[in-house]
Amino acid sequence: MFVFSLIVLLAINSVFAGIFFSELNSKYNLGDTIDLNARVDPVFGDRLLRVTLFCEGNPVIEFNNFPDEEGSVNIKLPLNFNTIEQASGNCYFLGKYSGESRQSNGFEISKRLLVKLSKESFFTNPGEEIIISGTATRLNGNPINGEVEIAIPLLSFLQIELTDETVQNNIQSNNTTNNGDNNENTNNENFTNNELADNNNTNETTSAQETTQQPPSPINFEAGKFYGKVVNGEFSVNLKLKEETPAGNYRVDVLVFEKSDDGMKTSEGVAVGSLNVFHVLKSIELSLNNQNFDPGVFLEAKPNLLDQTGVNIEGEVSVIIRDETSKRAFEKIISSKEIFQYKIPANLTSGYYEIEASSSGISNVKKFFVNEKAIASFELVNNSLIVTNIGNIPYRKDIEVELNGKPFIKKVSLNLGESQKFKLSGAGEYNVKISDGETEMFQDGVILTGYAVNVNAVNEKGFGFNSPIVWILGAVILAIGLLFLFRNIFKKKSLAYHFGKNELELDRTDKIQIGKSSIPSIRQSELEKFTGWQVQEPIRQADQSVVLKGHRSNAAVLVLKIKNKIGRTEKQTLEQAIEYVYDKNGAVYEQENFVFAVFSPLMTRTNKNEVEAVKAAEKVTSILNDHNRKFREKIEFGVGINSGDIINRIENKKLKFSALGNFIVVAKRLAGISDKQTLVTKKAYERGISEIKAEKIKFNGGEVYEVKGVVDHEKNKEFIKGFLNRQNQEED
Repeated sequence: MFVFSLIVLLAINSVFAGIFFSELNSKYNLGDTIDLNARVDPVFGDRLLRVTLFCEGNPVIEFNNFPDEEGSVNIKLPLNFNTIEQASGNCYFLGKYSGESRQSNGFEISKRLLVKLSKESFFTNPGEEIIISGTATRLNGNPINGEVEIAIPLLSFLQIELTDETVQNNIQSNNTTNNGDNNENTNNENFTNNELADNNNTNETTSAQETTQQPPSPINFEAGKFYGKVVNGEFSVNLKLKEETPAGNYRVDVLVFEKSDDGMKTSEGVAVGSLNVFHVLKSIELSLNNQNFDPGVFLEAKPNLLDQTGVNIEGEVSVIIRDETSKRAFEKIISSKEIFQYKIPANLTSGYYEIEASSSGISNVKKFFVNEKAIASFELVNNSLIVTNIGNIPYRKDIEVELNGKPFIKKVSLNLGESQKFKLSGAGEYNVKISDGETEMFQDGVILTGYAVNVNAVNEKGFGFNSPIVWILGAVILAIGLLFLFRNIFKKKSLAYHFGKNELELDRTDKIQIGKSSIPSIRQSELEKFTGWQVQEPIRQADQSVVLKGHRSNAAVLVLKIKNKIGRTEKQTLEQAIEYVYDKNGAVYEQENFVFAVFSPLMTRTNKNEVEAVKAAEKVTSILNDHNRKFREKIEFGVGINSGDIINRIENKKLKFSALGNFIVVAKRLAGISDKQTLVTKKAYERGISEIKAEKIKFNGGEVYEVKGVVDHEKNKEFIKGFLNRQNQEED
C-alpha cells in the first residue's frame, strides 16, 4: 500500500505544465504598451505563473499571477519611465510555471523614432522663406504627436555675436557637448547597424541621448534654431533666413521627440538634410586708378560684384563711359574682378565724365575728370616735318628740331586738329630729332637735299605767299573747288553724318538734279540760298541710346570691323564703300574701330532688311577688296550681319534705338571672326533665305552662314522680258 501511494505521488509530481505566449510586435517604442497573453495547461490552482521581462540578457521587471480557470494570464506593460527605468535593445519574456519554463518571441524596445524629410536638399536666397517638412513614426510605423527642432549648426556659429562673455560660454558649452556627444555615439553604436538594415539603408541619423532641455529661448531662434509641432506623424516648419546670411551649403539637423507628462523626452529621432544659400548680387564696387586723367593716358577700372555679405562673386559687368551730355564714349562687357583699360583719346574734350558699371539691375557710377592738354604728333614725309595738334586745346609751343645735333627752334601755333608743315633741307644723310619737351621723335638716316642745313615753314622765305608755286597751287585748288562746289562744299566729319543720295527730297513734289552729279553734303541753308526751296535732309545718323517710347521693329544690323591702322587713302576708300549703305537707307554710327549700319523699317520702308543689309555688305566688301588688290597699304576688315528687335524712333534727324537682347553683340562677334567676307547669323539668313545665297559653316558649335551672293530679281525680270520680246519678234 505504501509503495502504491509513493508511485501515485511520483506520477502526479512528474506531470509538467505547458506555457504558451501570444504573438508580440517586433518593435516597441517608449510610450507604447505591450499587451501579452500567457496561457498554461494544465492549470494548478495553487501555483503562480512567473513572467519576467529580459532586455539585453538582463531581467528588467517580473510579473507573478495566478492563471484563471482557463489557464490564461493577461499582462499589460506601459513602456514609460514610471514602469521601467532602463529598457531598451533586444528583449523577450520568460515564463515559469510548475517547473516548466518557456521564452516568448523576441522584440525590440527603443527610444528611437523614424524621421524622414520630404527632400534631402533645400535651396533658397537669403531673406526668402523656405519650408522644411517631413514625417515621424515609431518603429512599428505608428505616427506620433510631438515636437520638432531644426538646427543649422554653421549658421548658428556665424550669426552669434562673439563677445568675451559669449566666447567663454561657448568654451564651457563645447566641453559639455563633447562629453555628451561621446556618450551618444557609444549608445548609437549598439543599434545603428540593425536599424539601418530595417529601414532599407535610409539616411536617417539616430540619437538615443536622453535630455531634459527646456523649450527654446528667443536667443536660440537667432542662433539658427527653429521649432514646430508634429501632428499625426507630420511636421512642417517655415524658415526665413536673414538678408545678410552668407552663401554656402549648410547642414540641417532635424530632431523630432515625444515628451512624457512630466516633460521628459521619451523617444526621439534625427534626420539630416542640406540647405544651399545662393549668392545674391547686392552691390558693385568700382575702383579707378585715378580721378584726373590727361588725354592719351590709360584709365584702368576694376568692377567687383559683391553678394549679401560683401563677398566677390563671378558674373558679367557692363561698363559704359559717358560725357556730360550722356553720350557714350566707350562701352564693353567684362567679367567681375577683371581690370580693363581705356585709352583716353588725345583729342577728348576736357571736362567731367562718368563711368558706370552695371549688372542685373545693380549699378555704380563714378566721375572722373579729363584735363586740358596740348599734344602734338610729329611725322616725317618726303623731307618734310608735319606737326599736327592732336590734343584737346590749341597748341602754342616751341619745338626743337635737331639735324645731326644742330638745333632749330620753331614756334608752332595750331588750333584743334590743325597741322603745320616744315621743310627740312641739307646735303646728305641726317639723324633727326624732334621734341617739344613732352613728345619726342627720332629717325636716323634721313636723306635731305638743299644748299644749306635749315628748317623752314612752308610759308617762310623761298616758299612764301608771293611764290609762283603758291599761286599755281591756289589756282588749281580754286578750280577744283568751283568744279565740285555743289558736290562737296562741306567735308563730312564722320561716316555717320554723310549724305549720299543722288536726289534731294524737296518740300514740293519736284526733285532737282544738277547734271549727273548730286548735291549730297550741301547744308540746307546754302541750298535755300541758291534755289529758294526748303530741303529735307535724309536721315543718315544712328544713335544707340535708351529709347523708352518708340516703335518695336525687326531690324538688321551690318557691322564692319577695321582690324588695322589705316591711312588717309584707306579712309577715303572706306567712305566710298559706306555710300552704298546710305543707298539702302541704312543709318550709321561709329564706335572705336567698328562701323554700325542699322536697317530699320522706319528708314527702309520694307520688312526685308536682312536682304538690304546683305546687298550693302556685298558692295562694301567688293570696294574694300578691290582697294586691297590695287594698293600696297591693305585694309584688314570683317563684316557681320544679325537680325533682331529694336525699339526705335526718329528724333532730331537721327534714328535713335535701343537693341533688345544681344542683337548688336552677336554681329560684332561675327565681324571679329570674319576675314574679308560677310558672315550672317542663322536667324538673319532664314529671314532672307529667298534672296540670300549662303553657305553654312560651323563656329563654336553654332551655325554661321557665309554670303555667296544675292538673287537679283530685277535682272531676272529684265531677262525674261527681253526673252519674250525676242520671241515675239521672231514670230512676226
